[in-house]
Amino acid sequence: MTLFEQLGGEAAVTAVTTQFYANIQADATVSNFFNGINMADQTTKTASFLCAALGGPKAWGGRNLKEVHANMGVTNDQFTTVIGHLRSALTSAGVAADLVEQTVAVAETVRGDVVTA
Repeated sequence: MTLFEQLGGEAAVTAVTTQFYANIQADATVSNFFNGINMADQTTKTASFLCAALGGPKAWGGRNLKEVHANMGVTNDQFTTVIGHLRSALTSAGVAADLVEQTVAVAETVRGDVVTA
């Protein structure tokens, strides 16, 4: 069974992604990256990316993460903060600790594409 399936599929990943962005928007240290962004669209894109990355049935067809983040100036500390918000969203959704850590490990694989400062 894939991690995507263990988490509950697309609906569950989308719910976690929605909470993830609520957490981010409440945090002044990282919320500025999303100023002027349509958060409904952002949530949909990120949920689609996560579904694919977690073993869902649809391949990621969006933009390359390295290109998207190239000029954003994201630091390692900011990425770590964002990972913390993902962990919190997963935990708040009642995801088992081992699945939280597996999901965070998948998210960590893009650190090198997102951190540019």
